[in-house]
Amino acid sequence: MHTKSARFAIGGILGALALACTAAPPAAATYEGNNGRIAFGAFFAANTQADIWSVRPGQDGLHQLTDAPGHDICPAYSADGKQIAFCSDRTGAYEIWVMKANGKQERQITHLGTSATFPDFAPDGRRLAFAAPPPGETNAELWLVPTEGGAPTRVTHTPDTSERHPVWSPDGSKLLFVRLAGGTSGQLWTLDVRSGQETQLTFDPTFKDQTPDWSPDGARIAYAADDDIWIMQADGTGQVNLTDSPDAEFGTAFSPDGTHIAFTGTDGPVPTGERYVQTIRTDGSDRRVVAPTPGLRQAVPGWQPLGSGR
Repeated sequence: MHTKSARFAIGGILGALALACTAAPPAAATYEGNNGRIAFGAFFAANTQADIWSVRPGQDGLHQLTDAPGHDICPAYSADGKQIAFCSDRTGAYEIWVMKANGKQERQITHLGTSATFPDFAPDGRRLAFAAPPPGETNAELWLVPTEGGAPTRVTHTPDTSERHPVWSPDGSKLLFVRLAGGTSGQLWTLDVRSGQETQLTFDPTFKDQTPDWSPDGARIAYAADDDIWIMQADGTGQVNLTDSPDAEFGTAFSPDGTHIAFTGTDGPVPTGERYVQTIRTDGSDRRVVAPTPGLRQAVPGWQPLGSGR
């Protein structure tokens, strides 16, 4: 059994990666279209330092983008595909960092010292949303910070609940996030950034894991629940289980053309004992491994927008 609540802690993220290598990977397949690269945090068994990597799905070209002491994870691309935001504990606590999509010009954005994680670029590229406990508190809240740095602004004020994994809607008006209340299963909510109005989207008892994502047209939401990958309408209706597997999948990221969802999992075409980033079509077909690299334990992916490449 998985201790599901542990995945909300950074230690759980890294612990979920630590699986043994026992089999050869399947061959890569060709992807249609120009969906850009997929970035993810990962580490080899012999080196527990997690770094950001990226790969062109179905092609050669796996690149290691970071190599600083500590752990670099939870990458997210800007809308123009030219930058990656990520979280790193290289300064002693997890903070939000930004770099070019090729791994150059890394710069620290936040200085909270309270485990800032899972950044996401606003569509206009001017702000980042992220989650972090306020100083002196335990539960995480949602924050916004200018992409060039500056004082973060707290946008939720709910000390009795924990808000995690924010992601901007394609029109920049809302944040989608996971809320945990009183130790119960997390639920998906949205926050209207201008008005502050919150709307609960899911009410079922299944555990909502890291991380949800909007489709590029804003009409659908992909998310992880009860160790499977799901998709639903943006209002919370029409929930469909895409993977329905006995093992663990989490960390959804829509392809820029809206036809696929990337995620991390241990089942499907993954060799026993490995954890790889995979993709699946939004109808549940054509499940593939993205970067079948034995021993490279992979975490939550981010997908580069159309046409930007590297």
